Amino acid sequence: MELKEAREEIIVAGHELVEKGLVARTWGNISARISDEEFAITPSGKGYDALQHEDIVPVRISDLSWIGDIRPSSESGVHAAVYRLHPEINFVIHTHQPFATALSILEENITNVPEDLAQMLGSVVPTASYGMNGTKTLATNIATAEQAFLGSHAILMKSHGAVCFGRTKDDAFRSAFALEELARTRFEKITDIPAPEILTPDEAAAAGLLSYHAGKNGTNVFVKTPVLKAASERGRDVEIFIDDAAQLFGSKIRCLPEDADQKAIFTELKRVPAVLIKNKGAVCLGDSRSEAEAAFQVAEKNCLAALLSHAAGKGDPLSVLLQVYEHTKYIRSYAKLKNA
Repeated sequence: MELKEAREEIIVAGHELVEKGLVARTWGNISARISDEEFAITPSGKGYDALQHEDIVPVRISDLSWIGDIRPSSESGVHAAVYRLHPEINFVIHTHQPFATALSILEENITNVPEDLAQMLGSVVPTASYGMNGTKTLATNIATAEQAFLGSHAILMKSHGAVCFGRTKDDAFRSAFALEELARTRFEKITDIPAPEILTPDEAAAAGLLSYHAGKNGTNVFVKTPVLKAASERGRDVEIFIDDAAQLFGSKIRCLPEDADQKAIFTELKRVPAVLIKNKGAVCLGDSRSEAEAAFQVAEKNCLAALLSHAAGKGDPLSVLLQVYEHTKYIRSYAKLKNA
């Protein structure tokens, strides 16, 4: 694939990832092979809606080197690992899709994949051990998991997300959607409850499950989707299982009493951007509508993982040390962006 074509395909894919709810904000990344030696990948820290052709960075598969001032995604090593193992693969997407990410906390390979889904995923979907985002450890863990099951076109990344790939962009997306369907089915089997529909912010608003309120502190959204309502009905704080939830929320998502007043709610929201209200759902806050929506999507995904862990009786929360590290790193980087 020529670089110009790869850049166009990646930009289109970025819009689709957001529209389909497979990522939020700038999380996740996309790449396309442009030769036997190089692939093109999304840049670090730029929203998909603002991507320009020149933002897409060519990277060498062998050593992850690149030319220019734009830094490629910190997950370039993950993509390179896939391209090294699969000469036939030309498109890779790293998603934070909700059911697959939640299922990853169990750190189990998904075996006996149904035949219709196996055509897109392979007969086994492996789960890579945890590695902090952007590290060589994560890329190595991805390569190790994939080497054990070279027929797979998707890999779960424990407590983080998934990487899906194919010969073409459409093949990679088909793998991502098949993986989410498979994970949804596993969620239902483990929890013995119907898997709730995961809605994008626009879909949730249209369904009356999300309402916006602008205030002096930014935009807050009240959310009563099935996942957040179910989590709130437990009446207890939710532990942190997913690393992007650790970035936003630190060590837990608080659950306040049903009769909590606005002062109590916004006192908590000054600390972190989401809080559960017992039996009602959640309130999320952001400097902008998109920031508040991102808090909603990450909180919902972490609550899915918590519900799954509770039903399965396994799947540990992230360590306190990792929670603190991710939250502190996020606060510092977010402050730099705000002051830039």
